[in-house]
Amino acid sequence: MIQFFTRNWPAKIVSLVLAVGLWYYAVGEEKVEVTRTIPVELKLEQEKLSVVGKPTRVVLVTLQAPRSLLANLASEELKAEHHIKTVEGPGDYSFRLEPREIRLPSEQIRVVKIEPEVIQVKIDEMIVQKLAIEPTFLGEPAFGYQLDSGKVQLDPSTVLVEGPKSQFEKTAKIKTQPIDVVGRVRSFRKTVRLAEEPGFRLVSESLVDAYIPIQEVVAEKTFENIPVKILGKPSSLSHISVEPAQVNLALQGPSKDLEAVKDKNILAYVEISDLAEGTHDVPLQTLLPDSVFLKGNPPVVKLTIQKKGV
Repeated sequence: MIQFFTRNWPAKIVSLVLAVGLWYYAVGEEKVEVTRTIPVELKLEQEKLSVVGKPTRVVLVTLQAPRSLLANLASEELKAEHHIKTVEGPGDYSFRLEPREIRLPSEQIRVVKIEPEVIQVKIDEMIVQKLAIEPTFLGEPAFGYQLDSGKVQLDPSTVLVEGPKSQFEKTAKIKTQPIDVVGRVRSFRKTVRLAEEPGFRLVSESLVDAYIPIQEVVAEKTFENIPVKILGKPSSLSHISVEPAQVNLALQGPSKDLEAVKDKNILAYVEISDLAEGTHDVPLQTLLPDSVFLKGNPPVVKLTIQKKGV
């Protein structure tokens, strides 16, 4: 028995190597099937026509080939391309993707099945149209400040765009790339690009000069029961009364300044130095902190000056 393994051992080793190689070859040549998702690129020969929607679609393709070729085959290595030649105008278009239209990395790989069998797309006329430019913004200005969107200036304010005719019915404006206004406290200028819009192609310049106005937020706050003071040098023989003795005042100003205002910071008064004896309707005067002002017209108070004992 031992002689069987030791006799003519070089020939036996060669046979073993050949057997193992033959086994690997047979396994490698075993036919297997796999399914991959493959993108389909559509190309139109008519320049004035376009496929509406996503220009790239996908199909499920079942492939057959030796295991060694398909084991590590990724979808990224596969691609399908279909040329649309027979269409002359807008409308619906259906076609079957042929195996020859699928680009494969090896001739040993065979297409077994394509799903869906029929692909349907919509074709539209390409036109050029003028669209208004709409600015878009990122973030918010600093606390107490706001973007005055009504005063934003764009140069140019419109742009020429080429795209499918039906798509212009849904799109009236084209947006800019986001303009960062985070933490801003002052107006500024910035050159910004237009955002890409699927299906559209810019015909004119894609850069826009934008003026972005930033202003302080004007807030409003009502202060109640503010006493009305009487200022001046009345006669020692005069009796003075004011009605009402307290008023409510609506004040406006930058929100950060208005929040800091307290009742004690507000002086509401009437001046009597030049007033004669009698009853007078006098506009109330106010002394307020800087940047804060009275909303609307000042209230009118009734001031009565009479001699004592009358």
